[in-house]
Amino acid sequence: MSICSKLKGGLWGVIVGDSFGFTYQMMSRCLDRDFKEVGEIHTPYGLWSDDSSLTLATADALIEGYDVSKIAKNFVQWFYDGEFTPRGFSFDHGRTTKKAIRRIARGIPPLEAGGDEEWDNGNGSLMRILPVVFYTYFNINNKHERLRVIHEVSKITHAHPRTLMGCGIYSLMIWNILDGVDKIKSYYKSIEESKEIYSGEYYLNEWKHYERILSGNIHEFGIDDIKGSGYVVHTLEAALWAFLRTSGFEEAVKEVVSLGGDADTTGAVTGGLAGTYYGLEAIPRDWIGRIERKGEVESIIESFVDSLPVDLGGLS
Repeated sequence: MSICSKLKGGLWGVIVGDSFGFTYQMMSRCLDRDFKEVGEIHTPYGLWSDDSSLTLATADALIEGYDVSKIAKNFVQWFYDGEFTPRGFSFDHGRTTKKAIRRIARGIPPLEAGGDEEWDNGNGSLMRILPVVFYTYFNINNKHERLRVIHEVSKITHAHPRTLMGCGIYSLMIWNILDGVDKIKSYYKSIEESKEIYSGEYYLNEWKHYERILSGNIHEFGIDDIKGSGYVVHTLEAALWAFLRTSGFEEAVKEVVSLGGDADTTGAVTGGLAGTYYGLEAIPRDWIGRIERKGEVESIIESFVDSLPVDLGGLS
């Protein structure tokens, strides 16, 4: 599988995972696992939410290099002007994200805008972080420096150390996958790296919240032990759980969306993992074909991938 397939698969995975999950957002669990409770819907309608919008806004800002102010500007344009949206207006705003963007619009510097209180640990930065994960992988060699950038981009809206740590664990997982490590080994390696990187006092109080992930057996938990809520820890647990216990893109997304709750975001985060691991070819073509404003989405993804300093060998 080409690296290009992994990169495009990850980004398209976010979009179609979001779109599939958006259909089931805030519904109860689909207990029969085949979605018969909600009309046997087996493909996304094509409408995508803020998860995809902010992912695309981030990717677009990174095409010309890393500038946190440019990313923040794109977020403001999404919120107020409807840029990077399927229907010309923003919707499905998270509380912490909305407050941060309003602060930026009032002139607060982006790295001072994000919420850093206990209740600011929603999944709003985890859901959009994948373009930054890809960008740092190809532009920065040192993982500590990569994570500095990951944390900065999270801080635009979500600055609490628990959310920074969640984005970091997800990033380490993706980087190991891009290195060619299989998914279970990527998970175990990410745990060991996280324990070293987040060993400082700043993150000391956050370890207990990620205990189940760092135990190394999140994929062995039963479905009744996994929640599809909007809390960053629950979202990361659900994404890793679904990805590690399944054997394909479609299966992973359906598994996590069956949890209900904040299904668009758990679908997006899981879709990013599974799309990167299995590649673009693993995503059902009809799922991509249904995506609203498909041409515009594709243009941003193509331009972003083309901007990365890696020899793609002509593969696309």
